[in-house]
Amino acid sequence: MRNLSNKNIIHIEKDGISYIQFRKLLEYDYIAHGYTVGLDNNMRTTTSKGKNVNYENGMHKFHLLCNYLGIDFNDCYKASLNHTDNVCVVDTRDNLPMFEVLPDKNDGILTNISNINLITTSSDCITFFLFDKEKNVIANVHSGWRGTYNGILINALKKMHEYFGCNYRDIMIFICPAIRDCHFEVNFDVFDLFSQKYGYMGNIITKNEDKWNIDTILINKILASDLGIREDNIYDSQLCTVCNSDVINSLRAHGKDFNLNAGIIGIKGKTKCLKKN
Repeated sequence: MRNLSNKNIIHIEKDGISYIQFRKLLEYDYIAHGYTVGLDNNMRTTTSKGKNVNYENGMHKFHLLCNYLGIDFNDCYKASLNHTDNVCVVDTRDNLPMFEVLPDKNDGILTNISNINLITTSSDCITFFLFDKEKNVIANVHSGWRGTYNGILINALKKMHEYFGCNYRDIMIFICPAIRDCHFEVNFDVFDLFSQKYGYMGNIITKNEDKWNIDTILINKILASDLGIREDNIYDSQLCTVCNSDVINSLRAHGKDFNLNAGIIGIKGKTKCLKKN
């Protein structure tokens, strides 16, 4: 498998699992994180009807990833992923479903509790890792085009600020591989939605014959900057899942039988900070 490393990420291959990590996040040894790559890494384990046919293989891959990241598989918690703009705050271990989806519909999870590892899965949708080193707060956010349109990243950032007292200027954003404007081609209905809401941003939409290409990465960067996130605190993997579909799972490239990538982030061995009063 070709190496995907660049100035912001490092590509790691170990026996049975392949994943990327952000060089900046690796500066904090108490933060565990990884985003799986490799077509043989299908992280799909469940569907709305229960266990997926890939369940055993998917769970094996998750066990491998957790082992290499130095975290406990039993301390992993998954977003339910319904293309919503809902963000769930995990501020207690009570009644948490170990390695099952968290209750209620949510596409983002945040916490300040150590040894709670947050999981989202994706295939072209954007996965954002968020981290405030001052307050030791992390988040894992899944944003498809609906999530971007409805501002789920901003909802997560605002919850970090309102719930834990995070300063926007301290929050770092890490953008995992996702479909980019080069391949996110849409029909008029989606174009019209984004044009009306975000057209003021300028170069986020380009015309391509009878289709339109939308830069959802840029939209999120602009929204985060407008909220107060520093530009030098945004770290982009710069990887398009479709451009790299020979080594990264992609719905747009692989069709209805697409596999899933997984992103995990957790705090290892740090004392949780106090909730904002």
